[in-house]
Amino acid sequence: MLLFAPPALQAPAPAPVPAGAPLRLDLSGALTRARNENPMLRAAKARVEERRGLITSTRADALPQLSLMGDFTRTRDVSILNSGFADSAASFGISPTSLVGARSFYTGQANLTQPLFYWGKLGTAIDIAKMGEQEAAFAYTTSELDVLHGVAKAYLGVLNAQAEQEVIESRRKTAEQFVQDVKAKLEAQTATELDRLRAESELLAVIPDSLQADAQVKRAIEVLNGQLGLDPKTPLDLAGMGELSLGAKPAGAERSELAQLKQQEAMYRANEKIITSDLRPKFDLSASYGYQAGKTENLWRDPYDTWKVSVTMKFPIFDGLRSSGKRAQNTAQLEQVKQARIDRERSVAIEQSSADRELEKAIALNEAARKAHDAALEALRMSRESFDQGLITSLDLLQAERAERQAESQRRRAELGLWSARFDQRRSIGLPPL
Repeated sequence: MLLFAPPALQAPAPAPVPAGAPLRLDLSGALTRARNENPMLRAAKARVEERRGLITSTRADALPQLSLMGDFTRTRDVSILNSGFADSAASFGISPTSLVGARSFYTGQANLTQPLFYWGKLGTAIDIAKMGEQEAAFAYTTSELDVLHGVAKAYLGVLNAQAEQEVIESRRKTAEQFVQDVKAKLEAQTATELDRLRAESELLAVIPDSLQADAQVKRAIEVLNGQLGLDPKTPLDLAGMGELSLGAKPAGAERSELAQLKQQEAMYRANEKIITSDLRPKFDLSASYGYQAGKTENLWRDPYDTWKVSVTMKFPIFDGLRSSGKRAQNTAQLEQVKQARIDRERSVAIEQSSADRELEKAIALNEAARKAHDAALEALRMSRESFDQGLITSLDLLQAERAERQAESQRRRAELGLWSARFDQRRSIGLPPL
């Protein structure tokens, strides 16, 4: 089962975005753009078209070949002068030079060739070419799945980096506010110099994290732009993923990698028939019809028409063991593909079971992160009440604020990790992200 639409049936390329405006995308739109703009997928499409052209060229070997030929030849043949007739021509009063005058020939001819019987070689070659198209189609499906899942992971990477940046920016703003509050309380002599130093230290510690988070967001956007076939500096405005609704495990499809290897096995088995046919006699039909005359006015007239029909048999007797070498090579290649398929089947089974386990773990981590964030929110609320009552210091409140931001970051990472695990599960059973 193929998981892609033919190029003519795919969605049209998205309209260009005005310069300077951020490109607004959701995950579905990103996947659609990748299908149309990703260079790897375009190359895979071209490979499918190449195999289709190979079918046409292979089929041509089994069809009649018709050609038209026109020729003008002017020649002076002196071979008669080297014969015994030339030696005795003088005794009959014939000048030898009169026998070798220049002559002109005008020829117009149609030639037809047709293979008659090749022991199934030509038909098998066409079948192999069609198998090659299917093999290229499976390779395209594999490339498409890899690209789409790469885009989905890069999309999550941008959201994850932006979420981390938001948490760090919130920490930075909170730290700035605490510095201002501590300075105000210091002027009112309700805080100490140590409180001010601690607040400023916390602010300075957040600034490198903020710079790093900004760099990670830019890097994640550049990676996603590369997958989408966009300029790396293109600004993006991505929609959130929302909450994942988990249901029953979707029904999978046959992995295109396995189908491709099976198709290659079938191609090598069919190639054995072609190798065998090369050792058997072959029959060809050739025919020609045309005119040849020494004067142009005699062309296309009787009796200057000429024709020829022949059936030729070619029986190979000894080819220097070339066919034997081809058979040994074909058998070895078939065994290589067979073992590669067996190894891939085992890898796919492991990948599927691992993806199922990772999804279960991601569900548990997401639930735990939600509970931890709820607890951190409650702890922050209580810390603020205690700070307002003067029961704790600004440093204690700052630590509670930091704990809540860290819990928020972990919650969002767990939520995106759940999406990532779902994508991995769908990839393991041969399905696109959405």
